[in-house]
Amino acid sequence: MNEEIEKAVFRRAIGYDAQEITEEYSGENELLKRKVSIKHYPPDMTAVKVYSELSNDDFPDVTSLDDAQLKQLKLRLISQLNDITKGENNENSHSDKQD
Repeated sequence: MNEEIEKAVFRRAIGYDAQEITEEYSGENELLKRKVSIKHYPPDMTAVKVYSELSNDDFPDVTSLDDAQLKQLKLRLISQLNDITKGENNENSHSDKQD
């Protein structure tokens, strides 16, 4: 499977925060206001199911899990995403220093 798609589905499965920018312009295309906010997208169970179907790992069938098991799985997925994010942040900081 395409790694970018897998990461996107995984991110949607555990929820994420995204920066949202709203800009207001005058009639002469002059920027009048710019608002930057953080929008939270909660975990999506459909994405969890898709991820579990696409993943060949030891990912359990989520339809058979009870609430405690789902919570445990959510924490594991969040931990994995944090590990991925830390790796990407380290790569970005190294590339910033090289430029």
